[in-house]
Amino acid sequence: MPAMRALVYQIHPLGWLACQALKGIWPSLRFSRVGGLAIRDVAVPKLPGDDWVLCRTLLGGICGTDLSILNQAQPADSILQAFSSSPMILGHENVAVVEQVATGVGKEWLGRRVCVEPTLCCAVRGIEPPCRSCRDGRFGVCENFGADGAGSSRLPPGTSIGYNRATGGAFGEFFVAHRSQLVPVPEGMSDEQAVLTDPLACSLHAVLRVDLSAAARVLVYGAGVIGLGVIAALRATGYRGVIDALDRADYLGDLARSMGADEFLLSPRRSADRFAMVARRTGGTVHRVRFGNHMLSGGYDAVFDCVGGAESLNECLKWCAAGGQVVMVGTGGRAADLTAVWFTELRVLGAYGRGMELFEGRRIATYPLVHEWLAGGRLKTAALLTHTFPLADYRHAIEVASRKSAWAAVKVAFDFRPLRRA
Repeated sequence: MPAMRALVYQIHPLGWLACQALKGIWPSLRFSRVGGLAIRDVAVPKLPGDDWVLCRTLLGGICGTDLSILNQAQPADSILQAFSSSPMILGHENVAVVEQVATGVGKEWLGRRVCVEPTLCCAVRGIEPPCRSCRDGRFGVCENFGADGAGSSRLPPGTSIGYNRATGGAFGEFFVAHRSQLVPVPEGMSDEQAVLTDPLACSLHAVLRVDLSAAARVLVYGAGVIGLGVIAALRATGYRGVIDALDRADYLGDLARSMGADEFLLSPRRSADRFAMVARRTGGTVHRVRFGNHMLSGGYDAVFDCVGGAESLNECLKWCAAGGQVVMVGTGGRAADLTAVWFTELRVLGAYGRGMELFEGRRIATYPLVHEWLAGGRLKTAALLTHTFPLADYRHAIEVASRKSAWAAVKVAFDFRPLRRA
């Protein structure tokens, strides 16, 4: 098979330093060869074993984690570096067609439209016996993401397709997948709907991690695609309490309400004004502290941080009522004032990726559950995919995805379909 076109990322330490030094006057440098990003003609990834397939990308969504990497928002010493390898072709949100199958995969998969569940867990790596997490169905937190060359597939470190040097990702024309990762796209479901499977799965997985049986009021902090997915998942799972959504972009208000939010809170610029707004909404009391710091008594029973920054996490911790639950869904910053955790006895939960879910007496993986609910209309996706671009326009695509408010964007994706390429 000839070479393919792909958006390849591999940054040199000197390039990283140059981008950091010039980010104030030349931010677009991060999306150039200096920043480690370029369209290249590369070899189509090889099948790592007899139970693998080659997939042809139709749509590849741009995730917040992808943007965090490209925008160099992660700390220079991020532990995530131990669980990735480069050069990498980013892109784990996908809808694709199976183009080639190895000898251990049935030919009925050829030509089928699939969403590839991207996690490179023990089953995908061919590691036996599996780790404790995979054995328990929590493959999203596999203990072997950093197992370089272990197992029959001999994969390098990487949490998923897109974050390693071997499988490729959905920012390229082709990538490879293990047969256990293949989830058929239901008949009648559009590509545009199917490419939302991964962010919706992450949102649903986060919701299913929380005990909402006694929660009368929930806050979703951040109304991007993950936050909107959390709202939709809350209603899809039967939550009937109050859901408030908070964001700085007013164009997201109608979308949040259409997903099931009771109120959209337009976030003020000043921290003091945000605390006052939350206090009015929840009946809480604001306490002013030295040096402009604030605390809140009262607040929400559960708070979903769908931004993942230091500011969002600090405010989520402070706006959660005593004994409540804070769910960290967004990825990013690591600085937080943890006083509220012990002072109000909060339960802080992390939510990463997907897994085997237990819901309504069934045990089912997150991706098939999302497909089932999308096909049945239980989970809403209206207007979430707002922008698509051919790969050649990657700089513009990344700019739109990075500055969503300027373009009224929600989800941005690369479009590889032949009739839609520029």
